[in-house]
Parts: sequence; structure tokens; C-alpha cells
Amino acid sequence: MDTAIARIIKALDAGEHIRVFSDFDADGIPAAVLMNDLFKKLAHENFSVKIPHRNTEGFGLNERAVASAIEENVNLLITLDCGTGDAVHVEALMNAGIDVIITDHHKEGLTVPSAYAIVNPNQEGDTYPNKGLCGAGVAFKVATALIATLRAKGDARVNDIPIGWEKWLLDMVGIATLSDMVPLVGENRALAHFGLMVLRKSKRAGIDALFDEVRVRKS
Repeated sequence: MDTAIARIIKALDAGEHIRVFSDFDADGIPAAVLMNDLFKKLAHENFSVKIPHRNTEGFGLNERAVASAIEENVNLLITLDCGTGDAVHVEALMNAGIDVIITDHHKEGLTVPSAYAIVNPNQEGDTYPNKGLCGAGVAFKVATALIATLRAKGDARVNDIPIGWEKWLLDMVGIATLSDMVPLVGENRALAHFGLMVLRKSKRAGIDALFDEVRVRKS
């Protein structure tokens, strides 16, 4: 986590092009929304979000994603809910000068990607106690760690961000935790509980539209 946060701060300081690349499911997409909100809140305009097409691109990084990142001068690529099984594509990105931070919760395969940093509670040797975090849960941990680190440094980018603002990201974490069907015990239960609480107060137009479509009242 420390390595990942230091690299993200370096990208923020230099105004680098940060690409967020998520899975296409109900865990990955909320994680992408979370990161989108985070970088906008930090007033970092040079970022983009890519979500692969389920049918034409499939799960995780792919050749099209690598080519696109190179063509569009991406400096740092952050995966969400994927990346652990993408050693070949991570290597291609790193060789092209694009640093890759993997945030994921899937277990390692035979080959561990040679990424700049891997934030994954299920990687070998990781000591984080909650092995059941979903992908958006891991992304939330990165977001909270980034804001906490910036606050500790006295960084001006967080001066106007209210203490505890991160809680408004929990609607996405709650949706992802429930949708990905991770064990609803311990920390996950708390994330789901408070995620639903925030969801009832969410002002997201997309959430309102979904509730209207299925005729569910938020409160």
C-alpha cells in the first residue's frame, strides 16, 4: 500500500495521465466510480476510466487496453478488481514505461505480475486480516489511505475536503460487496451496512434511475 500511495502522489504532483482500468461487473464498475470521484475531488483532471467490453474484450487487461494506454500517453495505470492474472499485459505496459498498480482481490496464478505495486489481501504473504474484501473494498482502502497520507503531509489538495468525506464512497462499496457475494462477516458486514446507509442518501442520478426502474424506494 505504501508503495502504491507514493506512486499515485507522484502522479498527482506531476500532473501525469492516470488511467483507471476496472472489471466490467457489479464489483469493478462501482470501484471505477469510486476512483472517478476520488480523482475529481482531488482536482486531478488528467485521468481516464476504461472498462472492457464483456463480450468482445473479456475479463482483465488485454492487447487493446495495452495499445490504447500507449497511444494515449498514459503514465500510470491502476487496475480495479482485476490485474492479478494479467502478467503478460502488465509486463508489456511496464516495458512501455507505464507504471502499473494492481488493486484486486483475486488469488494469484502461477505467474505474479511484475507490477510497480500490488494491493491485494489475497496475495501470498499479505497480512491484511480481511481476505474477503471485494475489488471495490480494496479500492476503497486505497482511496482512504491516499487521503490519509495527503492529510498527514499537510497537502493543500485536501484542505477543502471535509474530514470523513470518504464515507460518501461507501454506497459503491456496499453495492459491490453485496453484488460480488463476498462473506458478509466482520469488516465486510460493516461496509455493507454503512454502504446501504449511504446508498439511501445518495444523490447519484444513476442510482435514482435504477431505483425508479425497479420501483424501489431508497428509504
